[in-house]
Amino acid sequence: MIRPTYLQPGDKVTLVSPSGHIPSPEEWNNITGLLKDWGLTPVPSPHLFSRDTRDEFATEEILQDWQSALNDEDCRAIWCLDGDYGSLRIVEEADYSVFQGNPKWIIGMNDTTVLHAKLYTLGIESLHAFTPDRLHDTSPEAINQVRNYLFGIISSYATPRHEYNRLGFSEGELIGGNLGWFHSLHATRLEHYTRGTILFIEESTDDLNLIDRYIRCIKYSGILQHIEGMIVGQLGTDNNPSFQEKANRIIRAAIEEYDFPVCFNFPAGLTKENYPLILGTGIELVVSINGGKIQFS
Repeated sequence: MIRPTYLQPGDKVTLVSPSGHIPSPEEWNNITGLLKDWGLTPVPSPHLFSRDTRDEFATEEILQDWQSALNDEDCRAIWCLDGDYGSLRIVEEADYSVFQGNPKWIIGMNDTTVLHAKLYTLGIESLHAFTPDRLHDTSPEAINQVRNYLFGIISSYATPRHEYNRLGFSEGELIGGNLGWFHSLHATRLEHYTRGTILFIEESTDDLNLIDRYIRCIKYSGILQHIEGMIVGQLGTDNNPSFQEKANRIIRAAIEEYDFPVCFNFPAGLTKENYPLILGTGIELVVSINGGKIQFS
């Protein structure tokens, strides 16, 4: 896998909205203020504010923005705004030939899982992290960690013990993202090669039946037979401990027959403690009686 070049002060970061979200003036000011504080140059994609807001998808304009950011040699990172749906409409319509010769960081989560999956098929790492329009819902520590990763300060993670953790050691490429999207991409050209990988999942739905459906369909597809480990992030939208417990129990029941190590309650997903993960890179996952540890290669 190829890792994009780390950022340097003055680098250009393009803000795109693959799922159609148009940032409010307050959101935009917060985003640009953060990137400027990091010494970076924020740039809106050409149609970010000008597209027809009556068109829910504005697919052609969004595709033009995505292609422009991919091809821009001065752009060193593309940060995707939040949204429920849209990336699937553009992901296979774009031309990645210029991007492959000059890869840059793609940053985001939720619907951006589709774009992360595309990059994985191209052999390029990307960053699962908070979307910039959710800046006010993200802890200062998680925000600073994204900055560190983009500038090449890569640290390991340690998580507390959890009753559902399964102990063990594994290593492999980190794949995944949003559980619903990972499930939906099965048997498409965007499906991950899963043999020997470590699967990370998070999910924003508050529907326990959906979570159960997603993980069991993944199980029945045979994917879980081939992975070397699993990291379970935030499940649900409101950080409700009771809901998280029920959702964790659903995941644990679905993977009961496998023996790979599992780390539950990793702080990533729709939560304030939304720490970045480099998708596509090799990691070591150690789960002991004291908790989990993730080390990036």
